[in-house]
Parts: sequence; C-alpha cells; structure tokens
Amino acid sequence: MRHLSGRPLTVAGGLLLGLMLAAVLLTLNVMGVHIDDDPPPEAARSGPHGEPLTGNQPELSRALISTADLAARLTPTPSRSASEAVPVPTPAARRTEAAAPPAEEELAPPERAERCRTLFRAPWELVPSGHEVTDQAMSDSQITINTSVGTPRLRQMLSLFADDGAAAAYEAIRASVSECRSFETTLEDGTLATISLRELEMGGGDADGAYAVRIVARGEDGTLTGYLAVGRVGPMLSVLRTVGPEGSVDSGDAEPTLDLAIDKMELLEED
Repeated sequence: MRHLSGRPLTVAGGLLLGLMLAAVLLTLNVMGVHIDDDPPPEAARSGPHGEPLTGNQPELSRALISTADLAARLTPTPSRSASEAVPVPTPAARRTEAAAPPAEEELAPPERAERCRTLFRAPWELVPSGHEVTDQAMSDSQITINTSVGTPRLRQMLSLFADDGAAAAYEAIRASVSECRSFETTLEDGTLATISLRELEMGGGDADGAYAVRIVARGEDGTLTGYLAVGRVGPMLSVLRTVGPEGSVDSGDAEPTLDLAIDKMELLEED
C-alpha cells in the first residue's frame, strides 16, 4: 500500500487557513468595520450664517411710510355719512405751487456734475467714505393727492449707521444741495433737463436733523416738480424723494411727510 506524504497535507491545511481568513475579512467589510491607522479628523463646527447684525437691531421696515400712511396724513378723511362727506379739495384749493421760473443761477461746474446727478437720482448714496451702513430698508408709496395729473411715487430709503455715520450722511446731502442749486441732468426718459433746488422751511420737532428742498426739473417735454426731505434720529437717516408731473406733487407736503418719517424712527428708537 502506498502512503500519502506529509507535504500534500501541509498544502491543504494552508489553503484551508487562507480561505478561513478571507471569509473573516469579507465578513468585517460587509459589517462596515474599517480599520485605519490614521483616524479621520473631526469635522469643523460651522458657525451661523445669515443672522441679524445684532440681536436688538430695530426692524427698519416697521418705520417705512406706506401708501395708507400718506393717504391718512395728506388727504382729508370724509365722513361715513354720504350726506356729510367732505369734498376732496381741488388742486386750486390745495397748496400746490406753480413751477415759477427760478432766479437766474449759475449752473454747477462740470466737476460737480456727477455729485449733482446722484443728489437728484439717489441722494441716499451720498454717504462719505469711512462710514458704515449696517442696515437699510426701502419703500415706494403712491401719492394719490391729485390723480387727475398723475400718481407719482414717494421713494423712501431708511438707513441705520454705525457710529456717527447718520450725521455725516445728513450733512453730506445738505452740502451737496448747497453746491447743486442748479444743474443739468438726464431724466429717466432720456431727455435733458435743468434741475433747480430751493430750500423749504421745516420744523423737525425733536429730530436730530430735518431738512427739505423743492425740486423743479424743466425739460423739453414739460416740467416736473417734487421734493427731497431728509430726517435724522440718532443713528437712523430717512431720505424721502418724489418727482412727478407739475401739479401732482405739493412741496408743502414735504414737512408733514417728513414729520411722519421722524415719528416712526422715534418709535423704533424707544423700543
């Protein structure tokens, strides 16, 4: 009888051990066990994004003027009884001014042209460098005083500044008016117009600043009138601007409208 040698048994044993080891590794892999000499680094904690600048920052949108605010402040409120209704004053009965030709004034020199155009188009952009605006809110409210000659819109930009930025911006707008009493610019329809500014008398109450000017824009296709009014309460600055067809905006309404804006800013400051 022939006897099997020990070598085939050794080879068979090695194969069997290898198969068993492979089966163990396969099982660990299926179970999700991962062995690594260098464990993965801990994920960095992500900070909050898109949070308000400060927890107690006032909600500026609450102080914006609405169309309803203008209607309540600038037009008479009729009685509920039709027989006792108060008629809406005609344009002649209101304070609407005719855009009389202004006194002859020298046009602003070319080096001031861009500043003057900004004053007319977007006066809230006249913020001196080095002053930070920390929050802003804007609204467009419809003026419905005299719809027969148009319904212009009142644009309001309400800004919250850091440090003394509101005072600096307020003075920058006033200084720009002094340098731009009369200048030329292009209107939204592309026509060239001569802009004239005239300071209006303002009360201002307890505000830290209240200032307004009447705007007259004379172009080839007619005359536009309106006003620019600026009010400051602490770190908040409200800039109001409206321009519309002649007779649709009463510059005398600049004061009560600015008073309304100031009242709303003061309520925010008290919160």
